Amino acid sequence: MEIIVISGPTASGKTKKAVAFCKERNGEIISCDSRQIYKYLDIGTNKEGIFLQNGLRRIDGVLQHLTDTLNPDQNYSAAKFVKDADLKISEIFEKGKVPVITGGTGLYIKALLYGLDEMPKADKTLRKELKTKSQDELYNILLKSDPGAAEKNKKNPQRLLRALEVNILSGRTIQEHFKSKSPRYNFGHYSISIDNKILYKKINERCKYMIENGMIEETQKVLNMGFDKNCPALSGIGYRHIIQYLEKKISKENLILEFSKDTRHYAKRQNIWFKAQPDVDFMFY
Repeated sequence: MEIIVISGPTASGKTKKAVAFCKERNGEIISCDSRQIYKYLDIGTNKEGIFLQNGLRRIDGVLQHLTDTLNPDQNYSAAKFVKDADLKISEIFEKGKVPVITGGTGLYIKALLYGLDEMPKADKTLRKELKTKSQDELYNILLKSDPGAAEKNKKNPQRLLRALEVNILSGRTIQEHFKSKSPRYNFGHYSISIDNKILYKKINERCKYMIENGMIEETQKVLNMGFDKNCPALSGIGYRHIIQYLEKKISKENLILEFSKDTRHYAKRQNIWFKAQPDVDFMFY
């Protein structure tokens, strides 16, 4: 049996394509999104459909798994995603349906399809020490031993910390833990490729729409629930910009501009990632 993967940059229409495929091939979606896994953050992560229960949503009659399962202060990883996705794949196969992995978190997709080497577990003592350092300090330290991970995660303190922790504990970079292996599944991987001019226009429009339609209030609500502004869920693009706005460090106009710019940069990195992966068929738009 074969699983299907539909990937691509943010705002490229992955979920719409996955829903259409599921209707045609009797499938169910497994979300592969490191942000949609969190509860309470719906607008900024662009969740679709209706939330049912236990990480399950329904989008236009199609079931979607692995959203809304973690509190904003909980950590998530590629290894945890693989474990969760393996379980959902088995359940969907048992129903005689096709699992359709859908999302733009490339590292999770690669780990699911090809596996990953055992990485060191979080070290409480080391992590406590690293958390005393600023984001810039973490970046500068990591830059010396793993410049690729430092640049990729420059604006994400949680991932900077984890990459540095892995490097210190194992003496190896994050990427060195992802060796090329035989596939874990029979799969078809289809990645959406869309003209940058069209994609960036969609991103700009989406970011502005999110800000003007409740994302600021959504962020404030999570903070009011007692979650720290530096918790994993709020470290993502958009939410960290809103926190700056709420702290009166930037204007609303600059919030939208910075949010849009960083999202465009993220989409560019996603495109580069998927083009470098093996066994991918591209769908051009």
